[in-house]
Amino acid sequence: MIFMKDSKVTALEIVQLPTDEFVVRKAGEKTALLTINISAEFKEKLEGLQIDLASKMLIAGIEYLSESSQIEAANIEAKRHTLH
Repeated sequence: MIFMKDSKVTALEIVQLPTDEFVVRKAGEKTALLTINISAEFKEKLEGLQIDLASKMLIAGIEYLSESSQIEAANIEAKRHTLH
């Protein structure tokens, strides 16, 4: 997965940790940017599909962050070009 911010490209990975948490982190790094922890009760209801759920949730979070960054960058750019 690739994430772009301020014309910089960052490779991200979704990983299931030994603790059963799912994290998004920069490729090759240990620090989590986003974490999903699914309760045992909910895992039973998912019947083995917790990886799919966690992936979709984490991807949605990354897309939201990307969109927010793009909106913020556009707002900053618009303010720079405003003449008074």
